[in-house]
Amino acid sequence: MKNSNIEAIVFDLAGTLIDFGSLAPSQVLIKLFDRLGIKITRKQAIGPMGIEKRAHIKALLTTSKINSEWKKKFKSKPTVKDIDKLFKLFNPELKKIINKHSKFISGSKKTLDFIKNKKIKIGINTGYSEEILKVILPELKKQRFIPDVSYSSSYTKIGRPSAEIIYRIFSDLNITKGSNCIKVDDTIPGLQEGLNAGMWVIGVIFSGNEFGKNEHEFNKLTNKEKLKFRKKISRKFKKIGAHYVIDTIKDLPKIIEKIENKIIS
Repeated sequence: MKNSNIEAIVFDLAGTLIDFGSLAPSQVLIKLFDRLGIKITRKQAIGPMGIEKRAHIKALLTTSKINSEWKKKFKSKPTVKDIDKLFKLFNPELKKIINKHSKFISGSKKTLDFIKNKKIKIGINTGYSEEILKVILPELKKQRFIPDVSYSSSYTKIGRPSAEIIYRIFSDLNITKGSNCIKVDDTIPGLQEGLNAGMWVIGVIFSGNEFGKNEHEFNKLTNKEKLKFRKKISRKFKKIGAHYVIDTIKDLPKIIEKIENKIIS
């Protein structure tokens, strides 16, 4: 196979390569809020997905419904200490379940092998902390995948949609031009991160956060229902500047070939 003129592809993890529906973090958040006597839905829990998890918790607490429920329950607004307390509880709970949510989404391994065969470098950039990433990486290795570089949100000062971690990846991989690279993500902040780094950006529709359902729920949909969701999420991704959208990771190779034809060597 001829070497590609694409220098690198940077992937998000949950909802993009692993954990169809990005279920692990939402399950933990629902559980933590339930302990406090506050019911939140999966749709609410995944709302700010894609950003660093402490910022995610903060964003949840500032939404009108959850903020109102909190004030009703505790007779005061949520404070910085409350955010810190929830975040401190988040990682230990996530570590209990992250192994079973680290399996590749169907098509991931085949797509990654396709990329490797083209001599394209592969980076991982996740909203999970370093503590969680250190659990996931050995699980990926068991599935015969080792990225060229990987970064967690623990290294961020600004966080997504800033491209600060992408620039670290570029430096580590000796990338010459962001426009020779691709970012694949299932969240708006993750896609914006790639755009801010001057990359080609590809949004993942059905395995990720915007769709927000598990694989069983996805498989139960009719073609008509899938088309409805596809149009809705595609519009959302295209509105913020995504160059392409795919149903799941298995559809990426054909988009890689399209981008190769558009990059001037």
